[in-house]
Amino acid sequence: MKAVVYQEPYKVTVEEMHLDFRPRGDPASGGREALKLLGLAGGAVAAPGLFIGCGNETNGRTAMQITRNSSTETAAGPSEWFTGAVYVDTLAAPSGPSRLGAASAHFAPSARTAWHTYPFGQTIYVTEGVGLCQRHGGPVEAIRPGDRVFFEPGEDHWHGAARNRFVTHIAMQEADDSGSPVSWGEHVTDEEHGEAPPINS
Repeated sequence: MKAVVYQEPYKVTVEEMHLDFRPRGDPASGGREALKLLGLAGGAVAAPGLFIGCGNETNGRTAMQITRNSSTETAAGPSEWFTGAVYVDTLAAPSGPSRLGAASAHFAPSARTAWHTYPFGQTIYVTEGVGLCQRHGGPVEAIRPGDRVFFEPGEDHWHGAARNRFVTHIAMQEADDSGSPVSWGEHVTDEEHGEAPPINS
């Protein structure tokens, strides 16, 4: 592999990252380790064994970190945290000192997250389709490409697709000191999802 190196004073690293979506112990747990890294699963982040580095060096300098598209796989969102068909692609995984996790989440019509909160809040950015989101006690809002939503730290909320539309959004959030990025609650009911405003386009 050819390394890409910046001139001094910058020292950057290049390594191939590979997230292992295979089951770990429990056959039903496939993809959950990766989902933890994305901030989509409760509990501590389990990073060991999930990354493979190329270890390239050029003239004593390490190369820039690049994650190749071919090195990651799409994970299905587990039914404990989602209703309907949801698929997640990793964009960024927490790697100290950064706590940032990011993912591109794809929701089939009517699919959605369960109610959940983030210790440092969450930002979602809609890239295609028509989605819905709601914070506890507020109205269901329609969101479209280019819309950006910020959920406050500790704010109970959900997001997903409109009844008859797909939606894809980028989700960004930080993990707390224990490595936990999210706390999951109850599933969003059909009645709650049905409170959405009419979707005309």
